[in-house]
Amino acid sequence: MRSVSEAGVRSIWELSDKARPVPVIVLVDEVAELYLMASSAEKAEVGRVSTALLRLAQLGAALGVHLVVAGQRVGSDLGTGVTALRAQLGRRVCHRVNDPATADMVLGDFSKDAVIAAQQISHTQQGVTVTYVDGQVMRARSFLVTPDQARKSSGRYAHMTPVLPPLGDPPAPAMPEALGVHLVKADPMVDSPPDGMADSGGEAGPIGGVIDR
Repeated sequence: MRSVSEAGVRSIWELSDKARPVPVIVLVDEVAELYLMASSAEKAEVGRVSTALLRLAQLGAALGVHLVVAGQRVGSDLGTGVTALRAQLGRRVCHRVNDPATADMVLGDFSKDAVIAAQQISHTQQGVTVTYVDGQVMRARSFLVTPDQARKSSGRYAHMTPVLPPLGDPPAPAMPEALGVHLVKADPMVDSPPDGMADSGGEAGPIGGVIDR
């Protein structure tokens, strides 16, 4: 926020590439769990979490902090906090649902036609969603990423993890065996490429090795 204020602009996207901080994506899964209270003693904590998420949704995008919220149900029965948060999320994605009420929670305040379309997704249409983006309702389809593929992708790009001082140092990259990445043993008769660079046989790995294609 300080860099935006000092530059006299409204968002980090108006800053130069050199001055722009690294954007951050905050993923919140099973959001309903954050609003459930086991006792009245937890009410204050739920209130703090609710306020923090709402502020992120309201102001975060301009500062490079983007909020992605996922949940089975995001209805008003969870309280006014989740209702206020939902109102700030202008882009929605609804997968196949089991009842009209769930589709209405996600898309009802934007388009009744979208609610009907979401209910028409059958169990044979895996990955199909109904989305609402910038005033338009459309169908989209996600593709399956297996846990193994996700681990390999994480390992491949681990060396690109940015350092964000306010959040602490990034975690040490996992060993390649844990990520399912196969490293090619260097030929002792050939000079090794410079750190962070790859030779013609592959790409730089997460710990300076070379990933076999």
